[in-house]
Amino acid sequence: MSTVQATVRKYLFGPVASRRLGISLGVDLVPPKTCSLNCVYCESGITTEFTAERSEFVPTDDVIRELNEFLSIRPQLDYITFSGAGEPTLHSGLGKIVSYLKANHPQYKLCLLTNATLFNDPALRREIKEIDLICPSLDASNQTEFDLINRPVKGIDHAALVSGLSEMSRETEAEYNLELFIVPGGNDSDESIRRFVGIIREIMPDLVQLNTLDRPGCVDWIKPAPEETVMRFADALKPVVPVEAIGPYKYRSETPANQLPEEEIDVRVIDLVSRRPSTLADMVSALFVNRSILRKHVESLSSAGVISAEKRGRGTFYRVGTGGV
Repeated sequence: MSTVQATVRKYLFGPVASRRLGISLGVDLVPPKTCSLNCVYCESGITTEFTAERSEFVPTDDVIRELNEFLSIRPQLDYITFSGAGEPTLHSGLGKIVSYLKANHPQYKLCLLTNATLFNDPALRREIKEIDLICPSLDASNQTEFDLINRPVKGIDHAALVSGLSEMSRETEAEYNLELFIVPGGNDSDESIRRFVGIIREIMPDLVQLNTLDRPGCVDWIKPAPEETVMRFADALKPVVPVEAIGPYKYRSETPANQLPEEEIDVRVIDLVSRRPSTLADMVSALFVNRSILRKHVESLSSAGVISAEKRGRGTFYRVGTGGV
């Protein structure tokens, strides 16, 4: 074993094999358990440092140094993932770390696992714009469920959470996968599912991942959702967005049939960007197309020289032909 591999690491964990993320190197940016929520199902335990204020909880330069040391051996990774025993977006140096990795280790994809409570902050949304995969959570269809399941710190409400999730979806070029944790008796009524459908139609993620209790949570009343309940959610959501069950019951839906037919996507993209330079997020809003499918078509058109790309402050803009935006 090399010296780098044998070194005790303070801020990195793994790499671990993840069904969702493949081989993932975890980056833990806050002390356990620092969070803006105190979710009843959290496997990391009860929140002890309850805050929505961003701060440099661990030294940013030390995190970068540890990442450099580990990545110097060029490990095979599918993702470097910001996660751990707390909410990673609370760390005020997250943007600096993201930018450093993209500039110095661009071969690695970055993933963010987040409760999305800070997505209303435009500065944070700018900081994480280079992340490749964003996995926020949404476990409540209204304020009552939010208070019961997620138990937020004072000052965070459900309407603001949904607004931030929608803003992030409209702005990001990342793959955007929303996780919904099903709590029997808490968020699984027919009325709740109808509300979730409306909210998710507004957010328009690439994918909704349904989960339920697998490891012990923070309260004794929470139980795993039965397969029938998981499928009620899946059946209601799959006309709107692809759905995947990632808990005990495995399921993956097809892309919704009411999306733009794939054979029309190239023509519609060219038509759109010939009139107005657009980012990938702009195209998702304008065309009813799953973001990951749309990205493949945009990359193919760009590689073929049919459209050109230019990075600007708000993201990468695409247009027909060449030249500035």
